[in-house]
Amino acid sequence: MVPPQIPLDDNRRLKELYRYEVLDTSYEDEFNDVVQLAATICKTPIALISLIDANRQWFKARYGLDMKEFPRDISFCGHTITSNTAIFEITDATQDERFIDNPLVIGEPYIRFYTGVPLINSNGFKVGTISVMDTKPGELNEEQIFTLQTLARQVVKLLDQNLLNKQLEQQQEKLQQQMEMQNRILSIIAHDVRNPIGAVKSIIELNARKILSQHDSVELMNMAGKQIDGTVELLNNLVDWGSMQMRGQGFEKEKVHMRTLVSNMFKSFEVMASLKSNIMVNLVDEDLFIKSEINSMRFILRNLISNANKFTKEGVITVYAHKEDKEIMLSVSDTGVGMTEEVKAKLFDGEHYQSTTGTGDEKGSGLGLILTKDFIHMLGGSIKVESTIDKGTSVYLYFND
Repeated sequence: MVPPQIPLDDNRRLKELYRYEVLDTSYEDEFNDVVQLAATICKTPIALISLIDANRQWFKARYGLDMKEFPRDISFCGHTITSNTAIFEITDATQDERFIDNPLVIGEPYIRFYTGVPLINSNGFKVGTISVMDTKPGELNEEQIFTLQTLARQVVKLLDQNLLNKQLEQQQEKLQQQMEMQNRILSIIAHDVRNPIGAVKSIIELNARKILSQHDSVELMNMAGKQIDGTVELLNNLVDWGSMQMRGQGFEKEKVHMRTLVSNMFKSFEVMASLKSNIMVNLVDEDLFIKSEINSMRFILRNLISNANKFTKEGVITVYAHKEDKEIMLSVSDTGVGMTEEVKAKLFDGEHYQSTTGTGDEKGSGLGLILTKDFIHMLGGSIKVESTIDKGTSVYLYFND
């Protein structure tokens, strides 16, 4: 037996095959109809649509055969994709030294006759074959060969159409998610932006008309100031999120020194943290770099540090990051009030998001963490939250290096 050769460009060929995301998927009528037609016209008991993986020949459709795959090193189709001819035909495997002792010849399904046509995609790669087989010697006529070649082109069109349908579904799903997020943002703007500004306007008008006492005026202005702080935070989040949507996936990543980035973020929170007697600690490894989009990382850190400060008073806020193997872990922890499991479960729930008043009566929209998760996923990362009531909260981020 002579095993099929491995093409020099097999890695590129496999990349083309995997792009279809079809391996190990369920059988489909469109492909099943093709093999039944091939078997009928070629008058053979077996017909297959095979995709040649790294170590196996997997059947997307099969007729007259119970097996789901063959090892690549004994497959006839492995020879087909390396052949320089338009078709690969073996009239009698028992008379061919390449196959005379092949397990598929001396054992089930006892192949004697084989004809295969490669499935060549638009980029010129042979991702698989359509083939017919028989347990007795044989040969196809010109009409049958032409039909098999025509069916091969139809199979490639089916694969391309499946890929296009998947891409359209993904785009539709992404568009739907964006529309839902935009609707939520409009709702937030209508409530969480308009109401605080309306309240401040009313206070200013009352002051102008000298209706309020000095004590009441100061108290109301302090309350309005806290509401405005939350509104400014919300607007910053909305602007950053809108910028992300306009950039889409086209942003450029760069090498970011994480300790410096965290130090700069801490500087912008010095006043806010000192007002609540919170200490900020930077424990990021000195030599840690991450390849990322820096504005997105700023957005993520700003929201997580702001949230930690919001729910902590006279405590400690710690940012830690290090590299493990090929993964970078970054955490933002606080010694604040913590949260219940019920609240934690709704942190990133776009349908039921809500804001909780901070330890200094800070207001917010509840949108920051939802958008933060969007940014993390955009960068290919993941997020996990751990929290204990009266002990604090830790948010863990994981990114591929």
